Amino acid sequence: MSVTTAPPVLRKAMEDGSAKTVIRLIETEAEISEEELYEYRRYRWLYGCSPAELIINSTLFLDRTSLRNLLYDIADSTSMPSWMWPLIRLPVELDHCVEGQFNKAFLMTMDNGAEVLAKIPNPNVGSAFYTTASEVATRNFVREFLNFPVPRIHTYSLDPLNPVGVEYIIEEKAGGKPLGNLWRHWPRESQQDLVTELVDLEAKLASVSFQSHGYIYYKDDLKTKGVRAQSLEAMYSSIGNPSKELDPSHMAKFVLGPLDQAVLWQGERATMALERGPWQNAVDYMLALGMNEIQWTKTCAAAQMNYCRPVDTPELPEEYISLLERYLILVPHLAPIFPEELHSKTLCLRDLHLDNIFVDPDTKRITHIIDWQSTPVSEIFFQYRVPAMLPPSSGYKSIPEPMSEGSRRSYSGESDDILRRYQDLTRIKNPLRWAAISHPHKSILQPVSLVSGAWSRNDVFSFRHALITIAAHWQDIYPDSIACPISFTDQELWLHNEEMELLEELGTVLHLLQDQNLIAVGGRVLRDDYERAHAVNTCVKEMFVDMGEDEQHKALYKKIWPY
Repeated sequence: MSVTTAPPVLRKAMEDGSAKTVIRLIETEAEISEEELYEYRRYRWLYGCSPAELIINSTLFLDRTSLRNLLYDIADSTSMPSWMWPLIRLPVELDHCVEGQFNKAFLMTMDNGAEVLAKIPNPNVGSAFYTTASEVATRNFVREFLNFPVPRIHTYSLDPLNPVGVEYIIEEKAGGKPLGNLWRHWPRESQQDLVTELVDLEAKLASVSFQSHGYIYYKDDLKTKGVRAQSLEAMYSSIGNPSKELDPSHMAKFVLGPLDQAVLWQGERATMALERGPWQNAVDYMLALGMNEIQWTKTCAAAQMNYCRPVDTPELPEEYISLLERYLILVPHLAPIFPEELHSKTLCLRDLHLDNIFVDPDTKRITHIIDWQSTPVSEIFFQYRVPAMLPPSSGYKSIPEPMSEGSRRSYSGESDDILRRYQDLTRIKNPLRWAAISHPHKSILQPVSLVSGAWSRNDVFSFRHALITIAAHWQDIYPDSIACPISFTDQELWLHNEEMELLEELGTVLHLLQDQNLIAVGGRVLRDDYERAHAVNTCVKEMFVDMGEDEQHKALYKKIWPY
């Protein structure tokens, strides 16, 4: 098929939900560079740019003409679904949606008013194949078996050599508006009603349990990869009703396959024979993460300076391997502390922040849940975090607005009420999830979430601190057990405590900047706010350096300031 028409108008969405024209592809209005459509444009980082931004901006992952004619290129392929034929006459507008960290999304509007969303992975996603394949299968699974409110996927491609030049998903536009644009303006009753609806959806996900730990895929999508996969066996249960097996004939098209987390597929790890799952139990999963990290460290890690330590010698990979070996010793002791029912494996949405929940502004009901990338099937005891939309537990904040002290206290009280409602409802409607959230020793799982990539992201301290904390509280956690199987020397503890003291001083300043809505921890700022944030950073950095008691300490403080 060949389609000839005028190029579409290109626009981008703004943070407040509005839109502005980036470039109209007609001669009289082409004064703005088309670069803005292809580059990562949402945030900047005060220390130059983040590793993610470096990857995104240094790689032209999509041919310029391919994006402009995305719908036509798909229409030319032999796999074009029938739903697309009425749409391919005249795409009149292409909106660049507000970006996430791992994807670009483009809303395509046709001359007949039809709208579809095209989503493509950024290079920092890790494996574009596994990320796309798992998201498609997971979304279709929850839509088909649980009638979950996710946008319908019209078509997708896992072949980077397709006419578009990258893996992609074409889906319906999410109905309604992002909750982040509305939440602060809703009355308390409406917020509480939405929390009730959210808990019901989480309980619906928890109603299906699986046999193994991994990610959901279509069997046919993994055939060419030669990776280990398991048949997807699942049971459905609800409170007060007996469990029943989901129809195996309908489940046969799905399998459980490897993790698609970016850290396991980036850089040198992409070509390494790492153990990425699936696994029959949590211990095998946790051990695999540690073994993967040892394999990468022995092959790729090099000594690096850590200016927060009170020594002038670099931190060595051998020190990191010693921590990893102690982690492996600890792993078999972690899972047994949780009751057997929490070893059940279910799907869990890990990124439920305000902008991933779409609602009808009139009815205030949830219309769609988006962003299903890297959604695991995991043991319930790993699902101990409350949704990020519920401050202060998860730390999610949309763009903050200045508030008076009285308003701040009022907002804090309202947030506490919303969090308590979530907790109360989860206790009743999703009791196993509540058992994970309220477990007194859930913090022993912190090393598991920190182990992958700790050296690469310069965060060995946090990993080490999690291990030391477990060792220090072993008798409280396991009062009837033998002595803690791992230990740390006096020298290790002294070096760690010295590093912690310096990091706590730094952290106090950085969190003060965040609490005052000046600079978020991590140095990420909206592009339009960069100059103001840069000026604030320069001033506060000078003040922090001046805190040093002598020139040696001032030089040290200057080195450890992160921005």
